[in-house]
Amino acid sequence: MNGAVVGRRRELPPWAEWAVAWMATGLIVVGGLYATRVHDLIGIAFFPQQLFGLVLGLMLAIVFLTMPLRRSRTSRAVPRYDIALALAGLACGLYVVIWFPSVAYELSFPTPDKYILGTIAMGLVLEACRRVYGPVLPTVTVVFVLYAALASHFPEFLETRSIPWSRLSTELYLGPEGMLGVALSLVATVVLVFILFGRLTFALGGGTVFTDIATALMGRYRGGPAKVAVLGSALFGSISGSAVANVAITGTVTIPMMKRIGYRPEVAGAIEAAASTGGLVTPPVMSVVAFLMAEYLGLPYGQVVIAATLPALLYFTAILVQVDLEAGRTGLQGVPAADIPRLSHVLRRGWPFLLPLPILIVTLIVFFWEPARAGMFSVLVLVASGYWFVRDKSIRWWFDEVARAGQSVAEILTVAAVVGLIMGSASVTGLGFTLSVPLLQLADTSLLLFLTATAFISIVLGTGLPGIAIYFMQVALIVPSLVDSGVPPLAAHFFIYYFGVFSFITPPVCIAAIAAASIAGAGPMRTGWEAVKLGVVAFVVPFVFVLSPSLLGQGEAWATAVDCVTALLGVVAISVGLRGFLVAPVGPLARAACLVAALGLFLPVDLAAAAWGGKMAGATLFGTVVGGHLLLVQRANAGD
Repeated sequence: MNGAVVGRRRELPPWAEWAVAWMATGLIVVGGLYATRVHDLIGIAFFPQQLFGLVLGLMLAIVFLTMPLRRSRTSRAVPRYDIALALAGLACGLYVVIWFPSVAYELSFPTPDKYILGTIAMGLVLEACRRVYGPVLPTVTVVFVLYAALASHFPEFLETRSIPWSRLSTELYLGPEGMLGVALSLVATVVLVFILFGRLTFALGGGTVFTDIATALMGRYRGGPAKVAVLGSALFGSISGSAVANVAITGTVTIPMMKRIGYRPEVAGAIEAAASTGGLVTPPVMSVVAFLMAEYLGLPYGQVVIAATLPALLYFTAILVQVDLEAGRTGLQGVPAADIPRLSHVLRRGWPFLLPLPILIVTLIVFFWEPARAGMFSVLVLVASGYWFVRDKSIRWWFDEVARAGQSVAEILTVAAVVGLIMGSASVTGLGFTLSVPLLQLADTSLLLFLTATAFISIVLGTGLPGIAIYFMQVALIVPSLVDSGVPPLAAHFFIYYFGVFSFITPPVCIAAIAAASIAGAGPMRTGWEAVKLGVVAFVVPFVFVLSPSLLGQGEAWATAVDCVTALLGVVAISVGLRGFLVAPVGPLARAACLVAALGLFLPVDLAAAAWGGKMAGATLFGTVVGGHLLLVQRANAGD
């Protein structure tokens, strides 16, 4: 093996591969033991920051050994400077492990060891994040940190008291709102457990089971392969946490299937991209964000899942309806009967991979376990129930899978540490409030304009980041202005997360659509715009649940029921308008009427008295279009 770059990571020489594997495995073991509270059972007491310091050190060492300085670099060995950076990262982490009990009560008195190591640790974290995710996020972070250090020199609008560098670097290194703060702690426990859960699920063969279930349920209907892609990607994406990984894994199977029965390449790619991205908002896991959201908001996990259910239902209904209408418009068929597995057979064979999810939900909702503990218990159940499928695998195979999960965790930890720097800098200066002032002034002018601007910012900030990182960034930078403007906290969190996530299918930087287009052999931008059409509900519904909590399962039950039914009707209307087909082609005027009707049907009933009028007008207009369309089709058939 050599030091060449494979994808983004180096292909490591034996010694480095061995070191990284053991450190990545250690990262998983330490996080898993902490999640299950083993230390409490055996009576070991320590500061949480000591654990997170160890996690920080391991993360930095793993990243500098595996990720090259430049992606084009093809050296035959790990450079000495990367070995030095890896050792420096370990030293910064081990300092916290060893010395934190001594310095915990004197953080307000910076000493050279603290602020020098703090400065080094910040530089290492920023460089590690740059290597993994590119320069945008580290650059934004540098601006926040420099603002905290030089705030007294800024224009009056931004001017505040500067924080001395010795104190600032110490706080960001060792303080509760810096690198070792809430973002890193959540990734090192909750996110770590669910990355391990997802990795083992698909290593054991769960991905095939999910695809077979989708095929058994939807394969026989027109456009069956596309519907299989939608359901399979929703199941996979909720656990995997990466829209691009979802496209890469499931798309290699589903996109050729869709093209084979007649879907245009850009449509096949768009279906996979839209469905894979939707997996990140699909309960019960939501790419682990459901647990993070519950933690930030101080809400029961079950309440977050309920809130996520209706928007996800509307989103995937829109995709399935459009997929069906596109198949009807172009005369596409389903999967051949010989290729459709029996559902009973799939369930008998795949129950070990389905068992952990209900156990996870029960332990969270019924027994009120902490998410990390419940997730780790589900991992143990998965290993026990799925062992039969890999009983011939060696211990080395298990070790490698856990190590790969640890490397994935290390990469996400770089974002968590960087977000900690942003949140810490904003906290000590009050910058979060300062930045929200212009948006709040916009809200005083027009709520719709304010929400549109916030949605645009969320899309820009979410570009290129994984779902978890998107959520962390939005919580730090955007949520305060939404909450200050009067938006309910739960709706604010869902609003920014939706628009951040769906940056994956929004041109020009639509990375999920680009990944799908490369598999489909289609144009990236055409695929991206097709994906936007399929996922249009994701750009409409967030505005609705900011204006009214009903689609988040909040408020009166009757209002939720009415809004859900009319929103589903609105989904059908908007799908007909976009696809131009119902039971036969629909003309331009009727398509425009459907789109207008959909807007009325989406209006929440408790927004204002006029909302009832809007709903009734929308339902009447859509009913008129459908009735007229069916009458024309009937006359045309009679004429034949």
